[in-house]
Amino acid sequence: MPESNRDTMVTGAPFARLFDWLGSKGRFGLPLLAFLNGVLLSRAFAPVNVWPLLFISIPLMILMIDHARSRSGVFGIGWWTGFGFFSIGLNWIGHSFTQQQAVPVILAPVAILALSAILSLYIGLTFWVTWRLKAEGALRVLVFASCWTLFEITRSYLFTGFPWHLIGTAWAEWLPMAQASYYIGVYGLSFITLLAAGSLALVVDGNGRRFWFIWPAVAVVFMASVAALGYGRLLGAETKFHLAVSMRLVQANVQQHEKWLAHLIPDHFDKHLKLSRGDDEDGRARGIRLLIWPETTVQRETFDREGSLHRWRISKLLDYGSFAIVGAPRFRAGPDKVDFYNSLFAINSKAELYARYDKTHLVPFGEYLPFEELLNKIGIAQLTGGSAWSKGEGLKTLSLPGVPSFSPLICYEVVFPGQVIVRGERPEWILNITNDGWFGMTEGPYQHLAQARLRAIEEGLPLVRSASTGVSAVIDPYGRTVTSLGLGRQGVLESPLPRSIDAPTMSSSLKVVLAAMLCAFILFARLIYVWRQDKPGA
Repeated sequence: MPESNRDTMVTGAPFARLFDWLGSKGRFGLPLLAFLNGVLLSRAFAPVNVWPLLFISIPLMILMIDHARSRSGVFGIGWWTGFGFFSIGLNWIGHSFTQQQAVPVILAPVAILALSAILSLYIGLTFWVTWRLKAEGALRVLVFASCWTLFEITRSYLFTGFPWHLIGTAWAEWLPMAQASYYIGVYGLSFITLLAAGSLALVVDGNGRRFWFIWPAVAVVFMASVAALGYGRLLGAETKFHLAVSMRLVQANVQQHEKWLAHLIPDHFDKHLKLSRGDDEDGRARGIRLLIWPETTVQRETFDREGSLHRWRISKLLDYGSFAIVGAPRFRAGPDKVDFYNSLFAINSKAELYARYDKTHLVPFGEYLPFEELLNKIGIAQLTGGSAWSKGEGLKTLSLPGVPSFSPLICYEVVFPGQVIVRGERPEWILNITNDGWFGMTEGPYQHLAQARLRAIEEGLPLVRSASTGVSAVIDPYGRTVTSLGLGRQGVLESPLPRSIDAPTMSSSLKVVLAAMLCAFILFARLIYVWRQDKPGA
């Protein structure tokens, strides 16, 4: 579309006067509006969960793209939108940095701003590409939804990936809508949400077109139908259990700043033992098939060493045929260096090691240093506490005698759509052990839980979540909470293991691929059309 046509379209829009007025107030008017709109969008996610804000923020983004007069201008508006979205939505990152003794507290705001600035590039590019492809009306909404979704997928994989605050995740706590992720995945849920919410921009920017109301009406009916189908799915679904598999999840509420203090480590271990025993007079977890402790519960102990004292003490809690699943670091000495792993161990009542899993998807800067050689030269090695963790061999499906097979995930491995189970080895449940003490009393633990909930729905598998400071939970394959223990509380959760449901028709990894292909096809087709229109003589 020529610039003159774009100006005409903007002039006729009801919001044009507001945008023009803000533009006349200097270089900060429109960026401020964009920033505030991003903040608004962040409040649609856990723990605030005001999902109607999606239907305000997303249409406003599309209207701001229409108003933009230059490439740099539209990219800047998108970047400021993203900066408001991420800097407020990911504010918990600052608290995580303050929990590392080797890191100065002053780096906390720097960490938030730096990460938000980088992630905002994706939103800036979304605005820029949408503007450059010169679509109008419903087609403009389709291009925007495709571009945003494709960049969500991109940032979920690029540079180890960070799939936090995907638009579809905003539905995690409203289960009727979240059921759609079982069929189309979280990226598909993002796409249809962006389409539906974006269509409301046509309500305020009909611009004299005939039948401008059709697409917004279709969007409302479609989203209502998706919610109704999800409600019907939940209404007819009963949570079933493996009654013979009783579980006890221990949440000792150990604060992160105390977790690695040498003089307190024995106390932490004893606290977990005491909670594990419950009220049993003989000091055993009697009648419990699975005793589950969170991530890195055992420290300063070679847990996989034969004759481990800690392993022996835990085994004394168990009945014959029962197992303890414990998070603990381990190390492996090589000829040139020592490799450290963030691991999960399963032991029986004889202190025998039955299974082990080493964390595969490590947290950048928290567990390893990306571009390590370069950053070490400028003194940033301290962010990993001096010793980076090593990467495990990959996802596993673990089996224990008398216990349904499960996929073990440590900490934020659970946030990656399509990457939580081994292809061709579908387990019967997912176990997520995590140390959410890094987050403190912030929004982080609730956002982490929301994403774990969506993985359960996507895979049709129950999810058991053992967190050091909360929120620990047992979630059925429809995303419903069977039982939970809140943030900052000490105690145990007891529950039988929920049963899985039938696997989705398409695997979650295939849903990711199809969503990416669909969005890429829409954008490529529009690019070819614009290129042909812009050719001389066209």
